[in-house]
Amino acid sequence: MAEKIDSFKEKIAGCTLERPERKPQQNYVSILILRELQSAARFTTDGTEANSAIIRIGDIEETVGKLFGRKQVASDRRVAKALQRTLIQDKMNAAVKKGTWDGCSMVVNSMCQRCPECALFGSAASDEGISITSRVMYDEAYTIRSIGTIVEEYFQNAPGDDYAKGATSAIREPDFFKEGTLFPCVVTLKDVTPEEVLIFLNITDRNVRYGATGTRFGKTRNRILGVYASHREGPSSLEVTRGIAVALANAADASDEESSDPAEHLKKVMTADTLSVESVTRAAIQVYEDLADKQRIAYVKSDADEVSAILEEMKDDAVVKAILEAQVDKIADYVSAD
Repeated sequence: MAEKIDSFKEKIAGCTLERPERKPQQNYVSILILRELQSAARFTTDGTEANSAIIRIGDIEETVGKLFGRKQVASDRRVAKALQRTLIQDKMNAAVKKGTWDGCSMVVNSMCQRCPECALFGSAASDEGISITSRVMYDEAYTIRSIGTIVEEYFQNAPGDDYAKGATSAIREPDFFKEGTLFPCVVTLKDVTPEEVLIFLNITDRNVRYGATGTRFGKTRNRILGVYASHREGPSSLEVTRGIAVALANAADASDEESSDPAEHLKKVMTADTLSVESVTRAAIQVYEDLADKQRIAYVKSDADEVSAILEEMKDDAVVKAILEAQVDKIADYVSAD
């Protein structure tokens, strides 16, 4: 019995759709996530230097680490497609009607455009003559601490197996984000079905690898802190990250009898060797909800405990399979070229 799942679907029904529709509406489900690196990770654009951004928090301007939205979505999509191949091959064979389902692909213009993953995450026009717009909106995620504190440069080479060899161009020194680095982020689903919300939560819970060379680095724990269903889009990842830094600085200020300089406490937070995951979690939830109230966003909330109970029910692959198969039936008309 998937009692928690059924209760959750009923709870968010007012901000989701019975089945995907082609004309946009104003239905949003925002998921607040804290990504915690469990091992060193590479988030780069040029292959060497860590992605970064200069942001202003209060009176302080600081360079922080950055996790591009496309780095997140690519990893999530790979997990989603692999899960479909594992659980619903037979269902997809029947759904495509012509031949057998090839398992879909991450190659542009080669996606099947018939599976739940393509319908949710989108795909470019292919032989079907249609393109599908993604209904998953990823924000860039930013670190709370400054980049000088969380990035290390590692020496790497590919020496080969000869006893004697000359210098090679394979020697490089790429930047790695240190283990323990935290990326608060908000991912928003628009005009989705309850099943698509559940699919996304399951994918987020399953995915443990982000960044370049994910087979060797980038082990990550995704902590889902809350789900917020509304008719308005929620706060951004940047707003939440700024708010967390200020909240942690304010807490330090309240307990520091020697100094009352807010900028000094903020600087200490952003250059700290480590941050308490529990403190960041509490701050992230409070900041998100405060921002939502200031932005006049009315929402229906499912907290971390509720989400954990839902994910516990989805620990059974048979439950996840049933959700995916139900979504296959719901997207038949949505992905049709007619």
